[in-house]
Amino acid sequence: KSPRHGHGQDVVDDNGIRQVAGCLPIDPVSKRFLLVTSSSHQDVWVIIQAAMRETWEEAGVKGIIQKHIGVFEEKTKHGVKAHHWIYELEIKEIIKRFPEQKKRERRWFTYDEAMLAVKAHYIKEAIKMSSISP
Repeated sequence: KSPRHGHGQDVVDDNGIRQVAGCLPIDPVSKRFLLVTSSSHQDVWVIIQAAMRETWEEAGVKGIIQKHIGVFEEKTKHGVKAHHWIYELEIKEIIKRFPEQKKRERRWFTYDEAMLAVKAHYIKEAIKMSSISP
């Protein structure tokens, strides 16, 4: 099976499960989360890939990783699809123009709004465990 576009360098564990790092960008002052839409599904809100380059490309955000929130399983009916290593990113700068701005929408969400907007169980769990969750 050939890798998906942009996933030729996937990191997998000994069981062949994909390992993915992601950032949950927060503003501790307003206690809000910054989410982006998926580049392939414009109505799906997601978190940002964790590499600082990807955080900049996908959301136009620069910041400081404050903590490792946890490792979360993404499951399908066939089993575990991926382990998501999610880190909390305290936003220091939001840049107006960024590489994927035409592919993605970015929006601020309160805790309650984020819990309603996000569909992925593992992202909801990370939001619940963040430093700004109620």
